[in-house]
Amino acid sequence: MLEIEVNVLEELGKKIDQLSNKVTELRIEIWTKYTLFSWQWWMLLAASVLIVVLFFIIVKKEKLLQSIAFLGVIYILNKNLDDVATALDWYDYRIQLEPIIPTMLPANLIIIPMGLSMIYQRFEKWKSFFIALAVFSGFVSFVSLPLMKWADIYLQKSWNAGFSFLSLLIMGTVSKLVIDRAVLISKVHRSESRQDHKYSKGKRRLILPFPFLRWFRKKERAE
Repeated sequence: MLEIEVNVLEELGKKIDQLSNKVTELRIEIWTKYTLFSWQWWMLLAASVLIVVLFFIIVKKEKLLQSIAFLGVIYILNKNLDDVATALDWYDYRIQLEPIIPTMLPANLIIIPMGLSMIYQRFEKWKSFFIALAVFSGFVSFVSLPLMKWADIYLQKSWNAGFSFLSLLIMGTVSKLVIDRAVLISKVHRSESRQDHKYSKGKRRLILPFPFLRWFRKKERAE
């Protein structure tokens, strides 16, 4: 019985591998024949380069690591959502910047994470951050996605702009909560470390003179 199940799993695995390889071959064929150097491809490339340039211009050097950490959380959340959505056929992408990855790499790695990271770095207070987040999410959901749909880059199925708007709001809020908490813990840890260092340094200053004083007193008594 166990051998039969193993054989069935092996056969199913081989079929999945064959189908996966076939899908990859088709994606490469579509990309090389119809996508590469098309005006939609140039549009995706230009948008990606523009966001990268703006990111390094706007983000302050002293907050670069914090912004990159925020970017990383956004990327993880957005990439997993995009993977689930494309796997469940909620939507699909017909034109890609590269041929291998089925999800939208410029949006997942560059445009959305870096755009939200710039907002996070620029608007530290919750009220201003949430307003900027809502504006960015609205632009992506109600302007960019329809534009991508019109340009035949994005194929909408059971997904809609409202879902996209809510998902961006949730991802931005969760990411800010996580990074703000991490920054707070780091500050508390550094503060405690400095206090411990000052205490130990002051303690050494109190202890070290005593041997000298004892030696000085013994010398006076001897004289």
